[in-house]
Formats: sequence, structure tokens, C-alpha cells
Amino acid sequence: MKTNGELEETMKVSPHIYELIKRLCQAIRERRLLYFYYESKRRKAWREIRPYMIIPNDKGNLELVGLPIEELNKEKKQAGHYLLDQLDMEQFQVLDETFDNPGVPRRIVVITQKPVICRSIYADEDEKEVLKAWQKVQLIKHSQK
Repeated sequence: MKTNGELEETMKVSPHIYELIKRLCQAIRERRLLYFYYESKRRKAWREIRPYMIIPNDKGNLELVGLPIEELNKEKKQAGHYLLDQLDMEQFQVLDETFDNPGVPRRIVVITQKPVICRSIYADEDEKEVLKAWQKVQLIKHSQK
């Protein structure tokens, strides 16, 4: 697998996912809390998280990664992974509340084994260099017949 410095070709995504990525990446860069409804195998519930990256999972699906607010005071924090194609824009809010750090060790955010679509950028990082390493996404345009 290629590292952040050796990007694979541009990832093509549907209009729904493209719009979600735009909103989520802006929220991640602004360090804004997210509030959304999500159904997983374990539970169906509203979630409030500190988002810190979007990455592809092992199956090639894009995931939003963030620390649920209820994990902040735990000794062993467990980040949540949320499939983008299961997020509903109608049940999704970028909150006004911001945070200083994602609440997980910095190495988890900065050193990844997968190409990053976007992630939190720390104050002492060179933003231009970080942005160069992000995987590019392109909107799939449906052809008209």
C-alpha cells in the first residue's frame, strides 16, 4: 500500500459523498463538533464526536473517524469509525462548538497506513505540506443518454 507521500490515483465519488467530504473536511479543519444519527450493528443512536480524519477502510469505503464525546473522560479512548455512505445530510449538524485537540494521541492522526482524504492539522505543522499528502477526490458525473 502506498503511504501518504505516494498517492494513488484520484478517488472518484458520488455527488452525495462529495458534498459530505466538503462539509466534513471543513468541520475537521475548523475543529467543530459533529452531531448526527448513525446506525451501526451495535447501536442506533445520535452521536456527538470530535472529528479528526476521513480515510478509506479495508474495503475501500470512506470513513469519518472521530472521538465520541462520551469517550473523552475514559482512560482507554475508542474512536468511532462511521461510513460516509450511511450518513444522512438531513440528520447531520456541524455544531458551533470547537475543540483544541481531537482527544486521541497525535501519532494516530499524523501517521496513517492509508491515504488520508483530510485530517486535523496541528499548529506546528506546515499546512501546505500536509495538504499535499491528502488523497484527491473527484465527483463522478453521470452521463446523460
